[in-house]
Amino acid sequence: MTDPSGIDGVPNGRLTFRTVWGGPSPQTGFIEEVARIKQRLRTVEFSYQLDLFLTVGGEITPVPGPSGLRTPRVFLSRCTATGEIRISNDDVSVAADPVAFLRQTIHRAIADLMSRIAARDPAFDADAERAKIAFLIDDEATVDAQAVPAAETPAAERTRE
Repeated sequence: MTDPSGIDGVPNGRLTFRTVWGGPSPQTGFIEEVARIKQRLRTVEFSYQLDLFLTVGGEITPVPGPSGLRTPRVFLSRCTATGEIRISNDDVSVAADPVAFLRQTIHRAIADLMSRIAARDPAFDADAERAKIAFLIDDEATVDAQAVPAAETPAAERTRE
């Protein structure tokens, strides 16, 4: 077990994603956008270790029900929170902007997880932690985000192999 506290006793957790694509053809831009989000989150320190499993539904593995956070768990003694973010292919197909829908769904799920932490840990500053993920719904973040070339995406790497 790793100690989540930094040298000065202030926790320095990270937010990590593991991703499963539910089909051979995820929505246009999803792979690239998830790569951008992961890249941006690598440098952000949180007071809890946040471990999320992102499932994007598709032809092979559909995601039933509405998109959002599932199976959230908070472990106070380890300063860890986990959950699954499920994104329904049906929800995405009716969205005017699928990439914006992805970003909003991820933001809403992380914010919900942070609310659950705050409900159990009075020392957790949910507003300060949510401010760290505001870039997900900030209009300028989408415009200013540098595109990850298709050759650098995980799907492109698998195709080359």
